[in-house]
Amino acid sequence: MDRSSSQPPKPSGKTTKPEFTQEQEAAILGAACRRVVAAVRRQPSESSRQALGEIAAVPVYGAFVTLRRAGQLRACCGILGPSVSLGEAVDQAADRAATDDPRFEPIARGELKHLDVDVWILWGPEPVMARGEDRVGAVEIGKHGVQIARGHARGLLLPGVAIEHGFDARTFLQQVCLKAGLPTDAWKSDDTSLMVFEGQAIEGRLADACRLAVEDDVRRPAVAGGFYPGDADELRREVDAMFAGVEPSVAAEPWAGALVPHAGWMYSGRLAAAVFSRIAFPDCAIVLCPKHHAEGARWAVAPHRRWLFPGGELASDAELAARLADGVDGLELDAAAHRQEHAIEVQLPLLAHVAPKLRVVGIAVGDASLPELLRFGIAMSVVLREMPRRPLLIVSSDMNHFADDATTRRVDRAALDAIASLNPELVYETIHRNRISMCGAAPCVVAMETLRWLGGLNRCESVGYATSADAGGPTDRVVGYAGLLFK
Repeated sequence: MDRSSSQPPKPSGKTTKPEFTQEQEAAILGAACRRVVAAVRRQPSESSRQALGEIAAVPVYGAFVTLRRAGQLRACCGILGPSVSLGEAVDQAADRAATDDPRFEPIARGELKHLDVDVWILWGPEPVMARGEDRVGAVEIGKHGVQIARGHARGLLLPGVAIEHGFDARTFLQQVCLKAGLPTDAWKSDDTSLMVFEGQAIEGRLADACRLAVEDDVRRPAVAGGFYPGDADELRREVDAMFAGVEPSVAAEPWAGALVPHAGWMYSGRLAAAVFSRIAFPDCAIVLCPKHHAEGARWAVAPHRRWLFPGGELASDAELAARLADGVDGLELDAAAHRQEHAIEVQLPLLAHVAPKLRVVGIAVGDASLPELLRFGIAMSVVLREMPRRPLLIVSSDMNHFADDATTRRVDRAALDAIASLNPELVYETIHRNRISMCGAAPCVVAMETLRWLGGLNRCESVGYATSADAGGPTDRVVGYAGLLFK
């Protein structure tokens, strides 16, 4: 169950049982959990010394951090002394448990809010001086953990293992032999070193200790006041004006998918509104967007239950998000990738205007090879096929970036013709061959492949095209915007 340090048993150290208050135990658990989160998210880690205060210097024999999901072991790693400071032991054990248990895949970002954590603090190592069968009497179940070494073979089991599995002392010794890769009776031999130690576990949920559940429950606006108004009244007026300017001649109807731009509203908001006004929305939409920031998972489905914007909000579908994360290899439940991403956020007030009860699942798709993206689309189609009413797939993407107006229109025409061919492979090849900087190329390929497998990629209709120059921007450095519908 536990991964031991590679060090053999040491002579008795001077560590004794540390006495911690409830507040100090909570600080130890929180410090370990924060280290796990930082390691998994590949963020800079803060030393636990500041959080632990004076107890960070308490000498211990070692520490282990155990991570479980739904009762199943996901990692257990630690560090042994013989005398190491509590702060150092907690930091190293947490870092290793997050990323370095060779028996398991490293912890994924999406797992963090589901993990239970045990932080084991160890003390009082004592070599077992008894020989042969008498060693059974040196092990006290419920008090002792056991460490064994013979040659290069090492094994360690924490005190809780015997209680959890109902072992007696003899079985406990046999199990630590198996852990070390030794015969089950190796504990009797004089050439086998045996040591007992004591420990206590501080238990809790990682989400509670790090407040991840609160963080992941709501996605707060990140670009309000920049890409679109930050004042609720001003936002409402602009949304009303954008939809008032849409041609009223075409009635809304069901569509399987759409592509809309996500620049600042002054450049692309009217075109996005024109696309949305054409759609009779189902109960749920999946918005796929590019990753404009390095933070977070490469492919990240937002775990939030609510999307906030100034003066309003839209619900998500956390259950569907979880099913997608489980069903698509490489897709993770991850809030970090969505924290600063604007490509979904700018669509939310527009979607709320036309479909205030819509549930929105957000997926950020980082760059990948064509086979990877096609596999993504196929896997997502398998998840969605089982739904009684399928979500609308929305690709949030701008077209070519920062060439002059004439060049942008020419290369965008090539990309749009490829999309109109209803061939995701051709879309990928055209964009890469012509070096078209369409930021949402990857999510576009994924969405088209998903629709193809769901029977929803039979027709592509253009709602409009523009560049930033059409909104008064310079003509020598523009961005292209397109609005498309699929069924």
